[in-house]
Amino acid sequence: MNNQNRFRQLFALLCVAAPLAFTACGGGENNGGTTTGDAGAPVQGDWVIIHSTADPEDMRELVATDASQQEIISYIYDRLMIPNWETLEPMPWLADSLPVVSADHLTYDFRLKKNAKFSDGQPVTGNDFIFTLKAIKNPEIKNAGPLAGYYERVKSAELINGDPYHIRFTMREPYFLAADYLGGLFAMPKHILDPKNLTDKMTFDELNAGKSSNPVVQEFADWYQSSDKAFNKAILVGSGPYMFDSYKQYNNITLVRNPNYWNKESKYGKGYPDKIIWKTIQEHVAAINDLRSGEIDVIPTMPKVLYKQQKPQFAGRNISPAEYDYPSYNYIGYNQKKALFQDKAVRQALARAINRDEIVNNVYFGFARAIQSPIFYKRPECDSTIPLIKYNLEEAKKMLADAGWNDSDGDGVLDKVINGQKTDFKFTIMLTTASKPTVDQIAQIFISELKKIGIEASTQSLDWAIFLKNTRAGDYDAYIGAWAMDITEGDNYQLFHSKSIGAGSNYVFWRNPTADSLIEAIRTEFDQAKRFEITKQFQRVFNEDQPYNLLVSSKATGGYSNRYQNVTWYAQRPCFLANTWWVPLTAQKYKAQQPVAMN
Repeated sequence: MNNQNRFRQLFALLCVAAPLAFTACGGGENNGGTTTGDAGAPVQGDWVIIHSTADPEDMRELVATDASQQEIISYIYDRLMIPNWETLEPMPWLADSLPVVSADHLTYDFRLKKNAKFSDGQPVTGNDFIFTLKAIKNPEIKNAGPLAGYYERVKSAELINGDPYHIRFTMREPYFLAADYLGGLFAMPKHILDPKNLTDKMTFDELNAGKSSNPVVQEFADWYQSSDKAFNKAILVGSGPYMFDSYKQYNNITLVRNPNYWNKESKYGKGYPDKIIWKTIQEHVAAINDLRSGEIDVIPTMPKVLYKQQKPQFAGRNISPAEYDYPSYNYIGYNQKKALFQDKAVRQALARAINRDEIVNNVYFGFARAIQSPIFYKRPECDSTIPLIKYNLEEAKKMLADAGWNDSDGDGVLDKVINGQKTDFKFTIMLTTASKPTVDQIAQIFISELKKIGIEASTQSLDWAIFLKNTRAGDYDAYIGAWAMDITEGDNYQLFHSKSIGAGSNYVFWRNPTADSLIEAIRTEFDQAKRFEITKQFQRVFNEDQPYNLLVSSKATGGYSNRYQNVTWYAQRPCFLANTWWVPLTAQKYKAQQPVAMN
């Protein structure tokens, strides 16, 4: 078997069953999604204004940790490879071809396209990828930790025979997702981000060690992560179809078409809209009013109660409804640094106080399902034999009593002596305003049930940026969070390995040696059947220990202006490509640039 076929097989393993499971991703409601003969040929022009509930925290690729950031950035930065949006097969992008993979899975050789350029006209070369990998691995760039975890096993990158268009990545040890993550590496412009060539003065060995006395490591990190760089147009330069234009706090982020995009003839590289704008509107009712009036064009997701109310009126407002799978789940996370939540029996009891049926029916109106695993339920390695934890207050009471929680003073609140002090079972659930009203509704259902078993809980709603800061710092009791998932096989290291506390996204401070060893075993197992079995073992440990109380996985519901043609909803997030949407000349609202017909 040649190396390219081996890579195709690996990618197929990563995407197994997904094309079948997700063929109806945009199904049911996708009106206006097919270009009609009356619309004519696709043309450039007009804008796409997309609703967002919160400003992105940052626009720098290294520290983009939330789904909305990653969505916006994906239009600015290109990657070595991307999955084909329809088939999910690997597709070379900045790479000229699939990588050549060694038989021992330790080296991955990529050839680069020589016509690829950054938006300032400079060529994309292997030196940009070497620089990017060094920046990812810089231990002093604190918020790059979640991303760095995925490249932890990459030992080095180097040009092959000095050829700037031929690069080799060497692994420290085999990693079953190496081809996937190396292929997903983005190109940051070294000539802009490292004009002093500081990264040339640091080695991969010292970066991999996790701590370096080399002063240039700290110098580069201090420069890169200074707050004035977060939305700095001068450094936010990529090789993608759109360019960063402006950021207005609590208002919008604007991207403009890259007029010289090197790959604009590709189906997925088209740049029909002159601008793509994300407009921040915290309140969903206000956003829906703006959609109805034409002030915004797309609400990718709206609360189910509002969708149910508004959908019958869409047609009369020239709005098309959208219902599609958005692989994700939400959960209640407990801070295991806090004494209240260190006992897994308590977390098990709390899980039984969650009325998931009420959440599915009264918050999501049936557009969701209760889940028992952090693996997307349509993935073949999801262990469907693990039973859902049923709502059962009597069982919850008994488990709490067995764990030593009783109402010793008759005040209606459970208490227990912890570290020599009487401790009442009271806590605050942190929420983000970006997820209103859904998280508020979930929280109130939960709080009502907790009260019945002697637990007093309240909520605290915070702006998205502060919410993220507090979860990272562990400055909370509990929170309702959510993770967007990939539709391909993933790696739980970032979320659940104990080494991801502080350095990754293990925000609940979960430490479980068995889970750690299973996560590590998964990472080096190339036999799919064996790896899936280990993954199922991990899910059973997760279910027993309850680091999260899992809630539901829901479909996305939204709406968009029906003046757009070529609207398609895909399996992989963000589930649509705004750069490929176009508007016939007669229907265009914004005509800042002269439209150009495109093939």
